[in-house]
This record gives sequence, C-alpha cells and structure tokens, in this order.
Amino acid sequence: MSSRGEQGNGSIGVGSRLRRLRVESGLSLTALATRVPYSRAALGHYETGTRPAPAAVVAWYERIHAQAAHTPARDEPLIEIGHPHPDESGYCCPFRVDGLIEGEAAGTDPATALHSALQTIGIELARAGRRRQRSAATTVVRDAVSRSR
Repeated sequence: MSSRGEQGNGSIGVGSRLRRLRVESGLSLTALATRVPYSRAALGHYETGTRPAPAAVVAWYERIHAQAAHTPARDEPLIEIGHPHPDESGYCCPFRVDGLIEGEAAGTDPATALHSALQTIGIELARAGRRRQRSAATTVVRDAVSRSR
C-alpha cells in the first residue's frame, strides 16, 4: 500500500480513468460534484484510488463524459432551471448557473417563482459580464502602461 492508501486491486487504474474522463469533460471536481450524487471529497478519493470506485460512480463519470462529448464548446455558462415546487411560504424554483450562482427563487405561485429565477439569473449574468469587461479593460491599461515604459 502506498502513502495514499492505493491498493493493488485495480483502484489506481480505475481512478486514473475517472480523472481522465473528468478532465476531458472540462470539469473540476467541484463542478462534477454538482452534477452527480457524490461529494467532491468522495470523488477525489475515487480518482486517487484511496477508495475503490463503485460501478455506479463509474457509470456517472461515463454519462457526464458522453454528455460533454455531445455538447458543443461554449463560452457562456450552462444555465439550469428546475420545476417550481411548493414550500411553506409559496413556491420555490431552483436554478444554477455554472461557476456563478446556485439557489432558489421564491414566488406566490409557480409562474412567479420561475419569473424570479429568470430575473436573478439575468442580474447575475449582467454582473459577470461587467466583471469580465472590467478585467479586460484593466488588462488593456496594463499592456498600454508596460509598452510606454
């Protein structure tokens, strides 16, 4: 057994295959953990071979990899909006924007909850766009200053 607890039961080979599938899918461990029913820590253990990966985990990795292979590359984040569901104060609509925000928006009925989720997503995408523009402008200014020296 190595210092990482890897055993000679094939966990190393499976773990490196899982890591390859994840990397080829363009996902970090954290991003993958939001898409599968396993924690980031558990996924890390499976990839390093410190825990043997159950067949269900391998199936999830393969499914995510297949989805990524059929999804065209994009510069825009993936947006997911769930079905509004009742809660104690009305309705909630879950939503997620990869790498940006995840949450639930509230409303008095399903349509209002969905509308609130769409508004929140729009606001967050606008903020992200402004940050990207500021970052690009800062880079241009830095380049201009370095060229003038």
